[in-house]
Amino acid sequence: MEETAPIATLLYSIVAFPIAFMILYWVKVRKDRHRNESGEMEYKSLGHALSFFVVEGIALIGSLSILITAISGIVRYIITIYYK
Repeated sequence: MEETAPIATLLYSIVAFPIAFMILYWVKVRKDRHRNESGEMEYKSLGHALSFFVVEGIALIGSLSILITAISGIVRYIITIYYK
């Protein structure tokens, strides 16, 4: 199996940051839509609240895994280039 070029790893890692931040921003906007005037979260039903928490949790875990992968790609690039 051929190894990818270090510059490709760096580029993929840099592209991953905006994707992770867009997911986090989407969660924030979605959460803000469910706030009432006093700042409390409002849901139509228990099922709606549970589905919101599941979707929000999956999105947060996904964005954190993207961030961890991006940071590890940048570290791998630095190690490959400067310590080879």
